[in-house]
Amino acid sequence: MDYFNPSKEKTKNRQPVITAMVRMANPMLAEIIARCGAESITIDNEHFPFTDKDIVNITRAIHGAGAEAMVRVNQKDTGTIYRTLDMGVDGILAPNIAGRDEAEQVIKACKYPPEGNRGCCPITRGADFGIGINVAEYYQKINDKIQVSLMVEDHQVVDELDDILKLEGIDHFAIGPSDFSGSYGRPGRASDPDIAKDITDAYKKVMAKGFAASGLAYTPEAAAGMLSENRTVFNIGSDLQMLTKSYAEYTRMADDAAAACGLRRNDKSLKQKLHDKDIAVVPFVRIAEPAIAEIAILSGVDGIIIDMEHFAFSDDELINTIRAAHCRGGKAIVRVYDKSRAAIGRILDMGANGIMAPQVRSYEEALDIIRSVKYPAAGHRGFCPITAGVDFGLDGTPSEIAARANEETIVGIMIETKDAYDDLDRILTLSDQIDFIAIGPSDLSASFGKPGAYDDPEVKSAIADITAKVRASKSSLMTVATTSEAMKGAIGNGTTMLCTGSDLQYMIWGFSSLVSAMKKLIADYEKA
Repeated sequence: MDYFNPSKEKTKNRQPVITAMVRMANPMLAEIIARCGAESITIDNEHFPFTDKDIVNITRAIHGAGAEAMVRVNQKDTGTIYRTLDMGVDGILAPNIAGRDEAEQVIKACKYPPEGNRGCCPITRGADFGIGINVAEYYQKINDKIQVSLMVEDHQVVDELDDILKLEGIDHFAIGPSDFSGSYGRPGRASDPDIAKDITDAYKKVMAKGFAASGLAYTPEAAAGMLSENRTVFNIGSDLQMLTKSYAEYTRMADDAAAACGLRRNDKSLKQKLHDKDIAVVPFVRIAEPAIAEIAILSGVDGIIIDMEHFAFSDDELINTIRAAHCRGGKAIVRVYDKSRAAIGRILDMGANGIMAPQVRSYEEALDIIRSVKYPAAGHRGFCPITAGVDFGLDGTPSEIAARANEETIVGIMIETKDAYDDLDRILTLSDQIDFIAIGPSDLSASFGKPGAYDDPEVKSAIADITAKVRASKSSLMTVATTSEAMKGAIGNGTTMLCTGSDLQYMIWGFSSLVSAMKKLIADYEKA
């Protein structure tokens, strides 16, 4: 068993450490943050719901990506703490420490005897299931690996800070500015001069005793300020904050791009916008976490596309992501991987507002997809008038329900093969029944035997030809654009359905950029 905890060693030696938090229970989010370079990731079980299974799976993802895993616990009792450690995490962040006695209780819960009172079981995941370990060595060495971090979040506890700092076994301290200011009766006002001074004085006490101190380093400027105060544990933010910021930013960019082209979004339904070729903003959701759908819709988009073609969603995850979009007043389209009648009907029965079919190769396939979306006599979708997709049959007679579904359900297809390009004229005879058409440049270039060669004359000519023909049809043109210039170019070229990227891209771009800036800052600091 490896008893070395790099993040703890850096913390102990007052070396800069880049940390982050995960607040949504999907391991992919944590894995992305770790692969972007965060050294330690804290699962925030204080304010956000994580099951035991979630914690174990997220810890696996973090470790697999080469980072350390911490848990901010929701309970500070001995049983909760050592049970969490038995799941295999590398340390505990204990919030709202009430005083010296509670701090000591937390430390002891993290340590095996004789240093503490953590319950002993050498066959847990935290002990590698007992495989290949020397039990006596494990109990001796694991105490040194586990990181113990405490949060001071009540200004009255500062009076006991000197006594708390005398305790053995603490690795670092954090002050929670929101709760700290709330303890004055002024929540959210940590920048008030008297509160800010008390926070600064508390950090000075901590660091004077040789302990590392953390802080919120959401920007390089904030991190530079921390370094100037000798605080070295940088919390660069969380999955939730990154996605909230990014969806809002890219939605604003899309609206600005439309305005620059003399257009603006209106309040019509997504279906009506597609029919009228008005501007709509519809990003992808590729991570199976329903809260992301809520974040996207709350950012002001017209709907989301759940990408099942390339990313894994269980039935349960899919229906809950659809519900999440609906509960915030948005629409959910699903990019399917199975274009069969049964698969399309089942997804629509889950409540999806439409489907996006990739790799459509011919007129006949496009027609079959349209019929799979429509109930008889317009199509051959299987009819069950009590599914989530028809509000469980509570809003009208079966014939009324079927007619409304046929009218409102969105049909989208992708042209991304040479076969489809060759048959495009026939496919577009169906454009009055296809709400939007997207071009897949990666697969299209590959089908020409030139994968990724978007600037190849033959590929460029095909893309331009498809764009012009779709623009002239009754279908809306969908384009993925993730920069201001690309958005303006797409709208100027006839795009009315603008896809502004995805949760996955926002996470990668946001955290990679932030970690890179932090590493440069740290390198400059260490050279000085």
